[in-house]
Amino acid sequence: MVQGGEVDSVRIITLLDDYAGFETSFYAQHGLALLLEVCSGGKCRRILLDAGQDAAPILHNMEILGIGPGSIDAVFLSHCHYDHTGGLVGVLSAIGREIPVIAHPAVFRDNYTFKPFLRNIGVTLENSQEAVKAAGGQLFLTGEPFAIMPGVFSTGEVPRRIDFEDQGIGTYNLEDGHITPDPLRDDMSLVVNVTGRGLVILSGCGHAGIINIVNHAREITGIQKVAVVMGGFHLIGASEERIGKTAAALDRDIGRVIPGHCTGLAAYSEFSRTLGDRFDSLHVGKIVSVP
Repeated sequence: MVQGGEVDSVRIITLLDDYAGFETSFYAQHGLALLLEVCSGGKCRRILLDAGQDAAPILHNMEILGIGPGSIDAVFLSHCHYDHTGGLVGVLSAIGREIPVIAHPAVFRDNYTFKPFLRNIGVTLENSQEAVKAAGGQLFLTGEPFAIMPGVFSTGEVPRRIDFEDQGIGTYNLEDGHITPDPLRDDMSLVVNVTGRGLVILSGCGHAGIINIVNHAREITGIQKVAVVMGGFHLIGASEERIGKTAAALDRDIGRVIPGHCTGLAAYSEFSRTLGDRFDSLHVGKIVSVP
């Protein structure tokens, strides 16, 4: 179990998503970037969860929202994929000072897909370890759960225990010339424990399975109450059975469910039917506050 603690409040600002929202001036892009503003004892910290595939739309959207890049205190990368890491160096350069970059030790590996053609969908060359360090990123690489600050936790690697959550998405590694399936063990999420409200669980893509993630967050914190589950759930292309079982599991002892990015319209439809007004979807500029 990770070191405890709680925060007074958290505000999650959607800086990047696949949908810009209706009649807005925001830029959308396939990817995700969520800015957490965590406050406790009158002091607030800002943590950026993921950096999209390019910094330009993130910085554009921040300008509209009146948020200066220099206010970001740390970056947390949920996993290696380009649509979550591609804007990292650009964002760090805009921040203009050294800050921690938290990720799994395997985040900089190549990650290949053959659809629609052979390509690396992992961290780009422009965001190599050397480039990140040169831009001011202080790399903190661990797959273990830990407290970034009292009340804010990295899940670390998430155990895959739910039988209906098939995590295979057809990505591969090269190991000594051999092509091997990549289980995406670097998939990690952020968890915030808000006083009197319970856990706020934030997933980048949810490759570990969103129910696995929720269960693991409860296990490492010892807290069962969940106020919000939010982020990418990676249910695009999932079977009706998996989507239905996911919706049913999220309907038990969880407050709001707010997916986006890679979750997919079929899952949105099922969540709306099952969860009613406890379901909402992400778009750029959306702000979720707890309490």
